[in-house]
Amino acid sequence: MSTLELPGYRDQSPEVAARFERLRQRPVALEVRGLTKRFETPRGVVTALDDVSFQVHKRELMCVIGPSGCGKSTLVRILAGLETPSSGEVRVYGEPVSGPGSDRGMVFQGYTLFPWLSVKENVMFGPRMAGKSAFSAEREAREWIDLVGLSKFENAYPHQLSGGMKQRVAIARALANQPRVLFMDEPFGALDAQTRCKMQSYLLDIWKNVDITIVFITHDLDEAVFLSDRILVLDANPGRVHEVVEVPVPRPRSEAQLFDPTFMATRKHIDGIMHPPGSGQKETPVMRLAVSDPDVV
Repeated sequence: MSTLELPGYRDQSPEVAARFERLRQRPVALEVRGLTKRFETPRGVVTALDDVSFQVHKRELMCVIGPSGCGKSTLVRILAGLETPSSGEVRVYGEPVSGPGSDRGMVFQGYTLFPWLSVKENVMFGPRMAGKSAFSAEREAREWIDLVGLSKFENAYPHQLSGGMKQRVAIARALANQPRVLFMDEPFGALDAQTRCKMQSYLLDIWKNVDITIVFITHDLDEAVFLSDRILVLDANPGRVHEVVEVPVPRPRSEAQLFDPTFMATRKHIDGIMHPPGSGQKETPVMRLAVSDPDVV
């Protein structure tokens, strides 16, 4: 585990230092050891992930971030048991992951609700598949729907909901299975900026009230700093762990902190990892379709 290499961050306030010490004392919810994933392609073998190792502690919210091609989505699919690694292992509370399981939940970027089922029926689906009675599943579904603030819409269908509301239902449906770890693969990526900010606040409220560990995949630096306790930063081609950044921004989080010096310094540090000096891309060639005009610049 590394700490944030910024002036003043070594002299963390006692409150921040105590928070990370408490985090380190919690049980390990998720452990990844030497994870490697290779794909066979017509052009040969491509290594998406190379020797990735890290730990996530109980009730931690960890974000995973990195440039395009670093294997973020591949990583989370392996953690959820939807893909198998080429080598290495994943353990949830010490138990090896060999496929999907009820101890893990998944929320995708796309709206994966069943369109022919109502909000309540979507959330009931998991408990019913687990063998619970209709009465018990309905009671539990209403509790989760109330938690995400959609009680008035329990009989609505997905096509009647906004994008943010659909994702709240998706979160409720995942939590209804009572997983120990929840994986979220850029769940707010398709939302507009205002709705995305609201969903981030909703997620923190839900996480505060539910005994759950969250691994959240994102490409948005502000989102990563705003949500997480620690941020796993990956390098690309192949995906490797570059650094695990401890976020010193105090909790509870609020939108006002986006302009706090600590928040901005943390963001700048991560941006420097992902876009080091001299890494800028060459200017994209442009085909000219008009005669040059000195007044158009």
